[in-house]
Amino acid sequence: MKPEKIDLEEHYPCPRCKRGQLKAIVLTEAFGCDRCNQIFGLAEESYTLEQLSTSYPYKKAWQWSGTVWRDDSRGIDSTYLPAAILVVILPLLLLWLLTVMDFPRTPSMVLWSLLTALLLVIPALMFWLSLRQRR
Repeated sequence: MKPEKIDLEEHYPCPRCKRGQLKAIVLTEAFGCDRCNQIFGLAEESYTLEQLSTSYPYKKAWQWSGTVWRDDSRGIDSTYLPAAILVVILPLLLLWLLTVMDFPRTPSMVLWSLLTALLLVIPALMFWLSLRQRR
């Protein structure tokens, strides 16, 4: 669906709380929700509505389709899959390389390779858990 231009003279439902109405704030290019008191500003030639009053590092953004808001946030999600694949495949590749090469298989070598793999997987797990908590 093609986004519609957001008009300051119109009233829209709040994209955050879904119960309130957005009303234009006088002398600004911003909207305020009458229910949750969030403030939203216009961006990208009035096609995108961004949440302004947030401490979250990635701005939430929406586009109006004529009937509903479509989430247009650009955050860390777009880089999640390649980073997760890299962090999971790298330790597996390292373990495979250690088993294929003709290294002496001492218990200390196995322990070091497992420790290395664990240290590479833990940040991926923390990253995944932080993304799940955000939603």
